[in-house]
Amino acid sequence: MEFEYKKNKILGNLILGYFYLCFTIFITVMILRNISREWNTLSLSKIFSSTIPVFLFSFLTYLFLGTALIRRKYYLQNLKEEAKIDPLEKQIIILDKQSRKERRIDFNKVKAVELYYSWNSNAFSSDLGYSKIVLEDNAKPVLITQNNINQYYIYKAFKNKVTVNKSRFANNL
Repeated sequence: MEFEYKKNKILGNLILGYFYLCFTIFITVMILRNISREWNTLSLSKIFSSTIPVFLFSFLTYLFLGTALIRRKYYLQNLKEEAKIDPLEKQIIILDKQSRKERRIDFNKVKAVELYYSWNSNAFSSDLGYSKIVLEDNAKPVLITQNNINQYYIYKAFKNKVTVNKSRFANNL
């Protein structure tokens, strides 16, 4: 496993994100209240200077709350399943952690592979990428998070079947 999610770190980021959200709502209400009271003496510079904190805290809310919610989804996905690639036998091994059953998928049953990279290379969101392996016969696709198997290994195994290759700040499952 590339990277292990810590439940308390995710919870801390969620709390911080919700705090930023509440503070952003509070500051927006206070600014709107102040603008409505001083409507006659309102100038463009006052409007501009009062919207800067709203945009700043909205951005911080997006960063902390958005990435924490996505990271929580990845954490819950990794609690359910663990994936491995066996290059010798050309199989994907999926261990269902709840039922303790192992499922093996041959490489030739893979119809397409979609890779969603995180374009950020620092620790803040570099782990927020995943691979979606679409199977033949319209079976449920396999989702493998970046911290379970590095996407480079998935790309190497399925070079000719990669149909989507997207790079975003954070990728939602």
